[in-house]
Amino acid sequence: MENVPKPLDRRVKNFYLMAEEYGEVDAKEISPSFYSLKKTTQRYESYELLASGGMKQIYKVYGTRTKRQLAMALLHDDAPEDLFDPFIHEAWLTARLDHPNIITIHDIGINEQDRPYFTMDLKQGDSLREVIERLHSNDRKTKEHYPQETLLQIFMKVCDAVAYAHSNQVLHLDLKPSNIQVGDYGQVLVCDWGLGRVVGQDDPGEIDRQLLNPDLFGSSNLIGELKGTPGYMAPEQFVEDGALDVRTDVYGLGGILYSLLTLLRPMSGDDEEILKRMKEEEAIVPPQQRTPEREVPASLNAVVMKALAVDPKNRYASVSALRAEVHCYLTGFATQAEEAGVVTQLHLFYRRNRRFCLTLFCAALIIIVGTALSFWEVSEKERAATVARQEAERTLALYEAGRSALETMTSRNAESVVALATRYEIEGRVDGARAVLKTALEQEPENPIYLRAMGIHYFVEQRFGQAVTFLESSGDDDVIYSLSQEYATFKVDDAILGVNQVIDLLSRLPSRATMQLKLIMNDQNRRANLTERAKIVKAYLQNINPDWVDGWFEFDAAESALRVGGSGLRRLATQQSVLDGLRLRSLDVSGSEVEDLWRESGYVLESLDIHDTPMKQPWFLRRFIHLKTLAISPGQFTPEQLQVLPDQVKIIERD
Repeated sequence: MENVPKPLDRRVKNFYLMAEEYGEVDAKEISPSFYSLKKTTQRYESYELLASGGMKQIYKVYGTRTKRQLAMALLHDDAPEDLFDPFIHEAWLTARLDHPNIITIHDIGINEQDRPYFTMDLKQGDSLREVIERLHSNDRKTKEHYPQETLLQIFMKVCDAVAYAHSNQVLHLDLKPSNIQVGDYGQVLVCDWGLGRVVGQDDPGEIDRQLLNPDLFGSSNLIGELKGTPGYMAPEQFVEDGALDVRTDVYGLGGILYSLLTLLRPMSGDDEEILKRMKEEEAIVPPQQRTPEREVPASLNAVVMKALAVDPKNRYASVSALRAEVHCYLTGFATQAEEAGVVTQLHLFYRRNRRFCLTLFCAALIIIVGTALSFWEVSEKERAATVARQEAERTLALYEAGRSALETMTSRNAESVVALATRYEIEGRVDGARAVLKTALEQEPENPIYLRAMGIHYFVEQRFGQAVTFLESSGDDDVIYSLSQEYATFKVDDAILGVNQVIDLLSRLPSRATMQLKLIMNDQNRRANLTERAKIVKAYLQNINPDWVDGWFEFDAAESALRVGGSGLRRLATQQSVLDGLRLRSLDVSGSEVEDLWRESGYVLESLDIHDTPMKQPWFLRRFIHLKTLAISPGQFTPEQLQVLPDQVKIIERD
């Protein structure tokens, strides 16, 4: 039987026909993308300026070959050729780091104008500094999006990036919130490696990079003022030939963690003041003391202070060790820095194993309740003894404090003791003042000066019954004694006066500004309502400004804002400012006769209006480190005078 060939499949036949016609088809129609890429000569187009810094500009560009949006870094048009190498070295150093939390360099080259450039990921989102500023201003949306746990997760990603860089012998040396980029979906990028250094290698461009980097110096002649962020830079970075290692970056990370917990820079004041204090062990106030209202955990407080130690030997030996501490806090374990005791360890164990502990507790409770009932009377006696012991310990502590204060006085007489107690009262240290006077009276129980001072102290505390007792013993019979007798008839010592009663009391002490100040400072320690505090402050200002008749005093507790002014208002404070109790963020004294605000310069003011006032010397304005907006009259200050203000302050001129 002959072999009959099978008929050819139609699809195969069509394939051969297409192959025969292939030579007649233009190659551009077969591979259009290839030929489009081949004829592309302009690699980047659609330049859009995003930001401009001291040394370089950042543009948003479109990559014609990659078909994606990128960021391109270029030197300023007038930048000297001396900056070319430091610029290229920054790009090379960043390019050698391949990590998801470090910005990626895509291309380095020379453009048609014969100037270097490099392209990188187009950053999305905001800098960590912008996030912190919005949190500081109580932006509701930002607070919802960035709770403390989220901020700590961001910090751990930053630690991951820096630890990776250290594993490649690279130091960042300029870690601060403005160099951290965060996105809306968990993206975190460590940027700006311009001050970076390769450890253990001789880098010929290192000197150029440090001398010419505008993040350090304000001009290329190298005689300018230091312009970095000293609060985030380790002390050894400002010492000639200072030894820099991974602990230098640990300090910068400690500064970032400090800002995440407090929403403030690690040190207040201008850069010159910070540089002078950087080597002091107590230059940085612990977060818990700086912002008690934020309730910073003790464990993280200890971690921050260890990372910010002046001596590098006292810091964490590596970024991984710092990250591990934060991870311990987030997972419910004690940190090494806090040196937690047994109670703290047990508390953390309970938080980690709450369900198990509750089950165990319920089982134990059933057993314990029956036994506890039989020991109720004994427990009550023990409780009473404990309370008595605690009160005795507190009394002893106050006595020791008073005795210590008296012993440190170089020359002691009754007047100096009373002056010390008065200073404590004005500063709000009521217990300290009482301790000093009690100690003095134990040594001289019949001294009329001490007896009168103790009577006045209880008068200031609104404990008029006790005030009467001491004032009678002193033999004085003046307006303080009369007022104490009057108020003792209707006020219980442990209660607090009403607002109108305090105002009445102030009005009956017209020539006693110090007494009025002590009354207000003590009242503010006990009175929580800010609106009530404001009414008392207004009455006090009227007392110390008798010619202030037709002025205005408008306080908004919700906005933390005060507008006060008018003819005759010449001062807002005597020995101590009472405005601190209003927790102001905005102050408007326009139209007043106030000449300076140096006693108010420690406030966290963000907005200040001093136009149409006799203020001519702005030196005290430098101390308002959180100030964002300043309103002045045209010509009120010279441009040279205004140069003392921080860069973030916006000047507004009002007629």
